[in-house]
Amino acid sequence: MPRQPMRTGAALLAGGLALGLAVPTAARAQDAARMEAIERQIRALQSELTRMRRDMQARESETRAAKQEAAQARSEAQAAQRRLDTTPAGPPAGAQQAQLTAAPPADQVRLAFERGRPTMTSGDGRFQASLGGQFQYDIGGSLQGNAGVAGSPAARLDTFGQNLRRGRLFFGFKYDDFQLNVTPDFGGSPDGTPSLYEANLNWSPLRPLTLTLGYYKPYFGLADSMSSNDFLFLERPSIMEIARNVSGGDGRASLGGRWAADRWFVSAYFTGDSTGSNNTTQSTTGQTGFVGRIAGRPYADADTDVHLGFTGSHAFDLRRTASGQTLQLRDRPELRIDQTRLIDTGALNADSASTWGPEFGVRWRNFMLQGEYQQISVEQAQAAGAVRPDLTFEGGYVEGSWVITGEPRRYSTSSGAFGRPNPAHPFDLAGGGWGAWEAMARYSVADLNDRVTRGRAAAATGGVYGGRQEVVGMGLSWYPNNYLRFMLNWDIVNVDRLNAAGVQQIGQRFHTVALRTQLAF
Repeated sequence: MPRQPMRTGAALLAGGLALGLAVPTAARAQDAARMEAIERQIRALQSELTRMRRDMQARESETRAAKQEAAQARSEAQAAQRRLDTTPAGPPAGAQQAQLTAAPPADQVRLAFERGRPTMTSGDGRFQASLGGQFQYDIGGSLQGNAGVAGSPAARLDTFGQNLRRGRLFFGFKYDDFQLNVTPDFGGSPDGTPSLYEANLNWSPLRPLTLTLGYYKPYFGLADSMSSNDFLFLERPSIMEIARNVSGGDGRASLGGRWAADRWFVSAYFTGDSTGSNNTTQSTTGQTGFVGRIAGRPYADADTDVHLGFTGSHAFDLRRTASGQTLQLRDRPELRIDQTRLIDTGALNADSASTWGPEFGVRWRNFMLQGEYQQISVEQAQAAGAVRPDLTFEGGYVEGSWVITGEPRRYSTSSGAFGRPNPAHPFDLAGGGWGAWEAMARYSVADLNDRVTRGRAAAATGGVYGGRQEVVGMGLSWYPNNYLRFMLNWDIVNVDRLNAAGVQQIGQRFHTVALRTQLAF
């Protein structure tokens, strides 16, 4: 009897040990089963993802094939339409009906407002005719005190006047890769003398190359390459106006081309006379020259454009008159309301002339800064008993823009220059839009003095007292919409110029104020 409790305790101890061993074993079995279930789910998801990738690849292949088939169908339809247009007898009725179904008849016309201009396009898209316009009307004048010094023969400028600076109609005709541009101008400096701004034929055998023949404005520097609709001020800086007209300028006979890519712009033109230069009063006709420009954007993103470039020109043979070859460098005080030119070299008997200069520009968001330097070299014709040294003139400018309402001045790759801002909220009293507002500033200098000394006559040195002109300008522009612009300019002009004897001041200091109303499309 005494041993029974001991047997019972042993049995209880053995049972507890067995139970303690069984519990972890069961837990491990449950964990293993759970892990196996998770692995099965992962394998199933991987299989589903693989199937989805195969389906997406198949759909992409089908889409590419469909696009290729559509492109091939369009190409075949266009080819069939061309064959139909050029085949005298014509194909059978069934084939002809299929061709007409694939491509619209060439005599159908589509009217649209493309690139801001009314445009007529043929049904096959091969021919286009467009019409554009440019209206710039200036009013203003000079605020002038006592001109020069007492007794000075300095010129008096108009205190108020007006001028239709540009009144152009742009006619454009395009057929396949050929473009014909004809633009008469009913404005000018002064107005009332209608002229021809351009008449040229352009061919684009491959993009982005364009070849040009006819009366044209070759690309010369940053200020000249900018459209006159996009100028910061009413006129180009004087040194750029003077330099560009040595071998280029508006309506210049040109043969050459341009390569206008996203980051690079290159142009080169052989040039002749300006339109209207040919007449019977000159003993020898014709001028030959060259204008070249290279520019690029080393850095560009959504907020920034950095521009660098270089421009050069050379007049190999200048137009002759009865008294010999002549070249005259001069300009107005960056305003065309008064036609008085205060800096002027007079007629130079020159064999050749050349220009060169760098250019830069940078835009950051709605701020823009640009500038250029130009040097003009003149080789004078030699004559017995005359002192005619080679001459050098120079100048430059820097100008800036701040679009107060925040719109940027976008970069134009077709011209390698900056364009005007497009209002984000066009003027609308009902909708609350006020257009775009822009503030501008400029400093420019043009020095047409060379090889002269104050108090000594120019004839003794063979130099020129052409004068030195400095202009400090400020302006405000309002763009109610993409086509309309009002520009208010205020310039402070300082001209330092001596007479040919080098003893009398004929320059002066004055202010000009002018308002331009512009409509362009």
